[in-house]
Amino acid sequence: MTGSGKTSHAGRIAARLAAWPGVSKVRADCGIGIALQAGGRQIVHLHCDDEAELRLTRPVVERLGGALAESGRVAIRAGGEWVAVRLDTDSDVALVVSLASVAIKANTTPSPPPSPPPSKASSPCGAAVRPPSAAHTGRLRRLTAVIPGAGPRPPL
Repeated sequence: MTGSGKTSHAGRIAARLAAWPGVSKVRADCGIGIALQAGGRQIVHLHCDDEAELRLTRPVVERLGGALAESGRVAIRAGGEWVAVRLDTDSDVALVVSLASVAIKANTTPSPPPSPPPSKASSPCGAAVRPPSAAHTGRLRRLTAVIPGAGPRPPL
């Protein structure tokens, strides 16, 4: 709570996220403030009323870090797993709630195994399982004709 009797941005975030299934409010491992955890892992730290830290994981920060930093609302913390969002506006609250969803997914979902190389045994795309129309057949022949090394194709 703030002195004005209104709930702080951090308080609103804590209340909203703690209401989500599988998310609980605990003491932050660093000893300052509260944390929200999912799957036994702390994903959000609220150390004060005007900042939230989110554990997005290194792969997510590597993928989204540039866009987050360019937003001007997110700072990447040293180490590459955590980001910080200053809580000045309702839009910042919405941003933290959205990023918390990303953090939950990143911290509770095991990394998928690498995709196997394509093979004839893999599932075909939707276009491969329906017969082509005459118009599509002509376009396909024109497209495959420009693929270097494709060679002649069997008639469709």
